[in-house]
Amino acid sequence: MMRQFISSLKRRFPRAFQRIFRWRDALFNIPGRLQLARFQKGRTDFAMAYLSPRFPGPPASRHEFAHGGAVKLTYLAEALPHHFPAANLIYAVSSVGHPLQMEILARAKRMGLKIIVNQNGVAFPAWAGAQYETFNDALKRLIRFADFVVYQSQFCRDSAERYISPPDVPQEIIYNPVDTAHFSPKDIEKPAQLTLLLGGNQYEQYRLQLALQTLHSLLDLVPNARLIVTGNLWRPAYKAQEWTARALEEMGLAGHVEFVGRYTQADAPYLYSRAHILLHTKYADPCPGLVLEALGCGLPVVHVGNGGVPELVEDAGIGVPVAHSWEEINLPEPRKMAEAILQVYDNLEHYSQAARHQALKFPLDKFITRHIEIFDLVLASTP
Repeated sequence: MMRQFISSLKRRFPRAFQRIFRWRDALFNIPGRLQLARFQKGRTDFAMAYLSPRFPGPPASRHEFAHGGAVKLTYLAEALPHHFPAANLIYAVSSVGHPLQMEILARAKRMGLKIIVNQNGVAFPAWAGAQYETFNDALKRLIRFADFVVYQSQFCRDSAERYISPPDVPQEIIYNPVDTAHFSPKDIEKPAQLTLLLGGNQYEQYRLQLALQTLHSLLDLVPNARLIVTGNLWRPAYKAQEWTARALEEMGLAGHVEFVGRYTQADAPYLYSRAHILLHTKYADPCPGLVLEALGCGLPVVHVGNGGVPELVEDAGIGVPVAHSWEEINLPEPRKMAEAILQVYDNLEHYSQAARHQALKFPLDKFITRHIEIFDLVLASTP
């Protein structure tokens, strides 16, 4: 009730709340700015700083919660430890935010640090509506700091060239990695009933909606099928919870869906291994690490067939075709998704082996080695 009241006040007095939030952020950022004043160019040959949400601290470890683009910072920091206050390289991921991101990068540039930007997706009208240019303005500012750009997929590069005009600096496509020793099939007995996994966070309502509709269609073909849903729902949370409860009741799915919340990288393989197939419903997903993690655990993937996901999955699952549009989200019919799931499930052993084989194309050690080579090249370039 209190959240609904506050939300109504925000809608009624938007400018007042904007000022309140600016004052709040200014106060909260004082300690960060004091820390930032200590930031300096390192005098050693190699000192890497990672612009994670915890900066100036190191990225999260595997036993702490991290998701999306922040996970690769965890991997890199394991091999190349985070340095602060002295560094000569800084690594930023476009999808990983920080309240002082631009200030940190501007200071790093002034001090002569080299900056590598890992570019994920961009905003486009299909999901961002009229605000897509506003969202992309921040990405444009970020990528202009880059001395080298790493694109997470060909789709990431294509969309960046279309919407954010990357600078003329060296660049390369490097797919997200998967630690195939950690993300591997676990000795966990699979459920007797067909079980799907909807992984990551469900920040867009349509992702959960398509998954539930797909399960509803699938129950006509496999009456005891189940769905595991992970992560957080969209905001405001109370509206997401109300919608979800109503959808489960209307579709008769209450006994078929399990919500397990957030999970760590350490726990993820055991969670994935509880399912037979990853159901990935995000439209035009640029390069989801979740998909590679599931493949590593032997889960084939049934997904919306556009974005960067087809580059990752190839024959280790089925992409249900959609007409790609930058202007609107085109989703497959739930029945088509259910039929693809059944096709994979009827050949599960073959697809599971293909999934594990596909994951081995994206090894973590190769990702780290190539990044070290790029860091050396960037440091060796003109000051």
